[in-house]
Amino acid sequence: MSDQLGEDVPSETAQSWDSVRRVREPVAWALLVVAAIALLVSAWQLFGLPGDGLPAGPVAASAPVTAPSPVPVTPGTPVTTVPSPVPVTGPSPAAVTGPSPVAVTSFGWRASAVAPQFAAGGIFTLPVLSVILVAFAGGLTDRARRVVQTAISVLAVALGLGVLSWLGALGAHLRPGVWFIFDATDLAAMAAALTFTVAVLRSQPLRPPDRSPS
Repeated sequence: MSDQLGEDVPSETAQSWDSVRRVREPVAWALLVVAAIALLVSAWQLFGLPGDGLPAGPVAASAPVTAPSPVPVTPGTPVTTVPSPVPVTGPSPAAVTGPSPVAVTSFGWRASAVAPQFAAGGIFTLPVLSVILVAFAGGLTDRARRVVQTAISVLAVALGLGVLSWLGALGAHLRPGVWFIFDATDLAAMAAALTFTVAVLRSQPLRPPDRSPS
């Protein structure tokens, strides 16, 4: 009686875990879709496509300044006179040197705004989690190789756009402090995630079967 009871318990546990294993691949695809949508929105904003949701960029400093138009004076109307300014001696404006303003391009301004989004935790942790679900959590799924390939594509595009936006923000000089160090650290973590995912794809269990004729 006890032996029969001991045999039933493992079988029931295995059946319950089988139901969990069946949803691993759909969950992995859902995680990849979420990461891809976040990446697409960030890329849309970086390249300034219509409806990007970003506010208008900085106004150019070289815009022409119009002088006030003269006010007509009616004869017989008292006119208030303004005393002439007192001349102040000092160095001429041409002799005063200072830092020249840096021209900020629209791409540099957008890159400064969206650079942290490409290295956000969700964009590189969700693809890695999807790889763990299909490759390590209870054995390989049926389409584990496709999931890993898609995760590599998402991480590679995110890393490339992240480096591009990081360089654009660095050249714009709009973000004070040492922000570039933290963004570079996040990009390094994304590169590590991409390296891990590529290593999983090249592992023996995920290699395509050899179809060469014997």
